[in-house]
Amino acid sequence: MIVETIEDGWECVPELKSVVQEIDRIQHYKYEIECCVRYSDLETMVEDIEETLVNIKHHLDQIDTSKEYKTIDN
Repeated sequence: MIVETIEDGWECVPELKSVVQEIDRIQHYKYEIECCVRYSDLETMVEDIEETLVNIKHHLDQIDTSKEYKTIDN
């Protein structure tokens, strides 16, 4: 199914924005892990990452990947 949109980007799939917002929620953990610093306690970090993954999965499940988006002139 082709969906015509005036959007050039992925604004036509708002669930993707939600996925990115979830990823942003745990950026500080990514920094801690990559830079070998320890600010957070392990239990909280794991719980937060697990919750974020569940939320990301939920948002991704809402996306109809059978749609193809085509930008049209307004």
